[in-house]
Amino acid sequence: MPAKKEIVLIGAGLAHANALRALCKSVHEHARLTVVTRHPRTPYSAMLPGLMAGFYTNDDIHIDVAGLCRFAGAKLVVSEVSGIDIHARRVFCEAREPIPFDILSIDTGSTPNTHEVPGADAHAVAIKPVDKFLAGFEAARARLLQRGSAQFVVVGGGASGVELICTMERVLRADLEREGLNPDAVGFTLLTRKAAILDMFSHGLGTRFERILAARGIEVITGKNASRVEAGAVHTDCGAVVAYDELFWTVEASAAPWLGETGLALDERGFVAVRPTMESISHADVFATGDVASFVGRAVPKAGIYAVRQSVVLAENLRLAAEGAPLKPFLPQKRFLQLITAGERYAVGARGRFSFEGRWVWHLKDRIDRGFVSGFKRLAPAAETVKSA
Repeated sequence: MPAKKEIVLIGAGLAHANALRALCKSVHEHARLTVVTRHPRTPYSAMLPGLMAGFYTNDDIHIDVAGLCRFAGAKLVVSEVSGIDIHARRVFCEAREPIPFDILSIDTGSTPNTHEVPGADAHAVAIKPVDKFLAGFEAARARLLQRGSAQFVVVGGGASGVELICTMERVLRADLEREGLNPDAVGFTLLTRKAAILDMFSHGLGTRFERILAARGIEVITGKNASRVEAGAVHTDCGAVVAYDELFWTVEASAAPWLGETGLALDERGFVAVRPTMESISHADVFATGDVASFVGRAVPKAGIYAVRQSVVLAENLRLAAEGAPLKPFLPQKRFLQLITAGERYAVGARGRFSFEGRWVWHLKDRIDRGFVSGFKRLAPAAETVKSA
């Protein structure tokens, strides 16, 4: 019988987490699984606004990767990945020996590109990683209550930016009112280089949020690109200056810098260039999925719903790669249900050309999100956890 293949999964994003549920059923005849991730729990970012608003606890929004690995019969290595030697087939981690692989899958996600805008790293709080973002938000919240007034600016007009500023507006005004302070003493500005907010979504969904933001007194500045940040001011490429006391960053995702040193083919933004099968266009038996994957010749949005759909095909392709069989393509759906929270128990949704909003939409989103995470919590445990030295 041929020796078992070593399959190593780098990162525990939604695609890998969901793939592990399927991999455990079929792959062990041909391979051993190892998962390498910086944290044994993965946050489900769709529930982050609800956590900020107090609707969820930390446990509610996190997937237990350690328990999932026990269920899947996979070894878990809790460590930061620092690089890959594609030719020697080794994954390098901090404070431990390299991990050998025959088949590799990368799901390291993406982060807001603060490093590309001078001053943003020093002055802005990025929305990822989630643990650092939450610490930054709570610190800003405490400063607001101490001062009694502040101007909050969010850079980025996509779903993350809109959900973030809507949630901040509801939470922070309520904080001030509870402390007997003026809730109108905090201001909010959403800045985007795009001509309209939510331009990747249904037109009706964007229009509804334009109305919601205006009704709440949230200023929206479109068509201006943040080019430089200094203390208290965001400078745009057209010369406009946006003043702030607290600055948050959700704009344009970028990939882990160490990917540029691997020899893997990358796109212009540093994401791994892949075929429809999610296999690297430059290296066989190396896969990428979720936000870190860039499908050549096909625009696939970097959104959780696509990562979850990719996971089913990825699990099958990792099994097929271990068997030496032909791979299957991922075919993204053209239409899907879009649900975006408005920072309270109220949400806006769209499917195709139709949009809708209301408390019932939030409850629908809540049921879907809770159901997704609880599906992982129901899994039974059964293997080894290995932490880095």
